[in-house]
Amino acid sequence: MEIRTRSGNIYSYNKHTGEILGGSISAQLPVWDFAPFVSFESMPQVDSFILGITEQCNLRCTYCCYSGSYVNKRVHNITSMDSRGIDEILAFIDSFTGKRPIKLFIYGGEPLLNYNLVKYTIEKSRKRWSNDVSFTISTNGTTLTKERIDWLVANNIVLALSIDGTKPFHDSYRVDAQGNGSYTRVYDALKYIKTTYPEYAKEMSLIMTLASFDKIVDIAEAWHNDEILHDMSPTMMNSLAPNFSQGVDRADYEEVKEFYDTLLDTYEKHQDWVVLRKLLESCVAYWKERPIFEPSSAVPMATCLPNNTKLYIDSNLQIGVCEKMSDNYRIGNIKDGIDWVKANSVVRDYYNKRVERCKDCSAVRMCNMCLTAMEYTDEQWDILCHNELVYTRVFMYLFCEMAERGLIR
Repeated sequence: MEIRTRSGNIYSYNKHTGEILGGSISAQLPVWDFAPFVSFESMPQVDSFILGITEQCNLRCTYCCYSGSYVNKRVHNITSMDSRGIDEILAFIDSFTGKRPIKLFIYGGEPLLNYNLVKYTIEKSRKRWSNDVSFTISTNGTTLTKERIDWLVANNIVLALSIDGTKPFHDSYRVDAQGNGSYTRVYDALKYIKTTYPEYAKEMSLIMTLASFDKIVDIAEAWHNDEILHDMSPTMMNSLAPNFSQGVDRADYEEVKEFYDTLLDTYEKHQDWVVLRKLLESCVAYWKERPIFEPSSAVPMATCLPNNTKLYIDSNLQIGVCEKMSDNYRIGNIKDGIDWVKANSVVRDYYNKRVERCKDCSAVRMCNMCLTAMEYTDEQWDILCHNELVYTRVFMYLFCEMAERGLIR
């Protein structure tokens, strides 16, 4: 993999050592030697559990993966857990993992639509594990009253709150069933948190999901000029998952590079714009922290199973690898536990699909392809692999360009 910065310098990436070298690499690099698949019957690293306590939601975000436009994804409905289900889940967690502390992530739908069950889950968990359990609630923020915020703060519950920029950008996508924007309710809740509990606000996660990054400069400027948001950096900035039912385009390297060049020029002039800084830092994070060594033997195929640290439990008490996997890929249930035959089958199929595709690839070490890709066809994988390579190369270019300009923090 090779890039050229604006100054004319050429840099090459050695996929086997992880080094970035000046100039072109003339020698042909060897193919990857992947270690064979090994069956497993345990997940010793799991200490985090995502509880999808409800599939209800009071919003109808236009890009939502549960909107019905994504193949193999559920749609919004009224399914929810109950207190008996929570009791069964906590007993399962206790028997499944010996690791402490335990991390519980309360997820939906919109989990605070079932606020009483959220409180029940937290109180029961604390009774069982005392200080050896922590909680994060993913929320769209629209039901965060002052009384609820006070209770969450008093009980040391971390909030992961979705906010897609300032009002015109947020309300373009995050709407209710009648098409009304949700920004004002979210902003009012965030304002109350920041003014009343400033230290708690620093521990919050702000999740920004963007259907497109085309407006990111406008979002960054508006965010910077907002009295509440300007010093609150998004914790995570997400693009949309590929949706082949609506078409996925092949990325063009030069077009993508030109776009990020424009962002970089803007950031060089406005390095205090936290949204732009967060985006660029996330793009180059791997390149900045990459391990530099040459494998001395066959390398393991990167899969979350069996080395994952989390499991997802849906509203029907079915167990998934994570919240991103479709319902077609459940690997067990609370009553019977993990179906190891099914879990191994998913990973084996994934391994067999990647071992040939990836042996010559320069992006293996930083590839974002995961088990969720099992639902795609070979033709769709071709597009995903192409795009992964394009963005990997662009982000390498971005890292080298930022380094030359002294913009790497």
